[in-house]
Amino acid sequence: MKRSKILIKVLGLILLIPAGLFMGFVLFLTMTDFNPAQKEDIAINGNGPVLPAEKNEFTFLTWNIGYGGLGKKMDFFYEGGTRVRPERKEFTEYLDGIGQLLSTSDSVDFIFIQEADINSRRSYFTDEVKVIGKALPGWCSLFAKNYDCRFVPVPLNNPMGRVVSGIACFPKYKPLTAERLDLGTRFSWPKQLVMLKRCIMVMRYKMNNGKDLVVVNLHNSTFDKGGVLRKKELEKLQVLLLSEYRKGNYVITGGDWNNNPRGFRPGAVISGDIAKRVEPALEPDFLPGWRFAFDSLAPTNRDVEMPYQKGKTKTTIIDFYVVSPNVEIKSVHTLTTGFRCSDHQPVFMKVALK
Repeated sequence: MKRSKILIKVLGLILLIPAGLFMGFVLFLTMTDFNPAQKEDIAINGNGPVLPAEKNEFTFLTWNIGYGGLGKKMDFFYEGGTRVRPERKEFTEYLDGIGQLLSTSDSVDFIFIQEADINSRRSYFTDEVKVIGKALPGWCSLFAKNYDCRFVPVPLNNPMGRVVSGIACFPKYKPLTAERLDLGTRFSWPKQLVMLKRCIMVMRYKMNNGKDLVVVNLHNSTFDKGGVLRKKELEKLQVLLLSEYRKGNYVITGGDWNNNPRGFRPGAVISGDIAKRVEPALEPDFLPGWRFAFDSLAPTNRDVEMPYQKGKTKTTIIDFYVVSPNVEIKSVHTLTTGFRCSDHQPVFMKVALK
């Protein structure tokens, strides 16, 4: 009887140890949780020139670079694959390819980047903002953090570990101001401790007619069942954009929306890829009268449940621009890279201010 009681106590202690370790880990994540302010100024690095007063046309390039880790050969565990990060050689190949493409885009006025790591295990602790900055000498460089977790514990057999990432912009001309605006959307606790804290980057330029050019870079939520977080983000975004337009300002927003643009039809894609819709669709009353700029003929994003195979891997369009009614879209096209360096393809746009 005495021996049985001792055995029960030992078993109880054995069970308490993992429970204690788990609670300790959750406490550690809670104490180190990234908790950004609602509004923060963004450091403007570099010495780009002042925007010429007579300039009326602007070019843009937006690209989710997938932290240099989601090139053509990669799948990803979060979306049905098995891998967490590429081999070092693959990562170097992908990041070099990203730098090479961007270096040939040095005539573009604004380059929007999403999923740029600055200190993450998944990208071998490479500061990708600095790497891209070297490919664009003479440009300004801005970074807004949206992901900062000391240790992402999944998958259990090969955890992602440390992640510091965000959105970046490389404008040719130095903005008057730049701000990080928190979108305020969070997953439920404790999942929010290891997930992104979404934001937008807002840059402002003064035009010679007294109006502002307001340029917005974004990366909206994914892994969001039912699109609840995305809906809240879009509602908050709409309030901001409409407020700026009502002041008479020019507003240009681009990035990875994780939604299809208004007017998207899978059957219009003629690249040889299988195209699909992303649900739920945008609300019909989202920014009425505003223009959606995207290339309907080519996808911008692929599924990463397996390495990319044209005609087999499912794709869609979620990277695009939305511009206010006082902005004219001159041209827009997707740069078809075959998803060689990222699970997204870049989108170029040219506009003129009315």
